Amino acid sequence: MKTLTLAGIEFIKVGTGKKKIKLYDAEGNNLLVFRPFDGLTWEDVLNQLMDKPWEYIAGLLNECDGSVVEISAIEGTTSDFRIFGDIEHVKELAHKPFHEVIRTLDEIAENAEGRKGWKYKMIIENEIIAIHTNEAGEVAERTMDKYDAGKIEADENGYVVAHINGDIQDNRAENLQWVKVC
Repeated sequence: MKTLTLAGIEFIKVGTGKKKIKLYDAEGNNLLVFRPFDGLTWEDVLNQLMDKPWEYIAGLLNECDGSVVEISAIEGTTSDFRIFGDIEHVKELAHKPFHEVIRTLDEIAENAEGRKGWKYKMIIENEIIAIHTNEAGEVAERTMDKYDAGKIEADENGYVVAHINGDIQDNRAENLQWVKVC
């Protein structure tokens, strides 16, 4: 396999790994890193990712440029993910050896502020942001009541999208929810 289409995006495999692989999207400058444990393969990691978390990742990859998404799994559990939204030189990182990429991502995560144990998380501007998905596909960690409602404007379809403290928030679910941060 040299290319793989995921979320409607054609990724190029970079590196020589067979179980632990990196896929790079040159057009969006996005990198997918599959980190299997316990003898799993990258395909196992992808197959163990639940639908709603995958939909979140797919949406991010289609809407945001310059992201690194690490998806990991251990035997008998569903996959976890970490999204890194502020890594410089994603293309150069994509072409580094796998162990160097993992070391870089681990260092960024270790130095970030916030709770480290979230199953799904975004790390941006040195802060860990929990991403919770429920059965309806909503992402809910921070809600509208923490912010100034005067900053919110609805688009022509009635959706509210707010840029608050650099974060993009959206009300397509029942209340204002975390969505993709580009």
